[in-house]
Amino acid sequence: MIEPVSAPDDNVPGAADLLDELDTHDWKRAGSTAGPRLGRSATRVHSPASANTTILDHLAACDTEVSDFIAAARQTPAPRADAAQPGRAGIYEHARAQAELLGDDWQECLAAMEWRHAASSALLMGDVDIIRREPCPDCRTWGLVWVASRRAAMCVNRHCAGHGAPRMWNLAELAAARTASLPHRAAN
Repeated sequence: MIEPVSAPDDNVPGAADLLDELDTHDWKRAGSTAGPRLGRSATRVHSPASANTTILDHLAACDTEVSDFIAAARQTPAPRADAAQPGRAGIYEHARAQAELLGDDWQECLAAMEWRHAASSALLMGDVDIIRREPCPDCRTWGLVWVASRRAAMCVNRHCAGHGAPRMWNLAELAAARTASLPHRAAN
């Protein structure tokens, strides 16, 4: 009898852990990440930035998105839960507590946002294996690879291709597909 294939282990650090790691001096240093170098570029007339603006922009965008989520959740009639942990971990914990009180839609939105933050942080650190741990949203095989130049995941299963071209998904689409199948606790 053929045993069903199980998903790869889910020992992925959380979004708060990865963002805290990116928030260190080593990652904020100029040149700490290597983005895709496509074609030629103009000759520089000014010195490059002394900090990695990609990392700083990513940290600011993630922090703003979680703050906006919490602000939107506060406008709904749910009791406020205080975070027990300091820093980003506490903020994510606070958002999870609010989402749990508000129901499935909020939980799914937060889970997708949290996975997207963790995945984009891991990709900035050079860890493309986080994409390989996800099944293809269409064919459900474990054939996703990260294509840095397109900033998208591509399915390498030839039977999954549509109109002769491989199917591709950005991080938001992967996060939505991932969280759509997760079980959620109903609101109180």
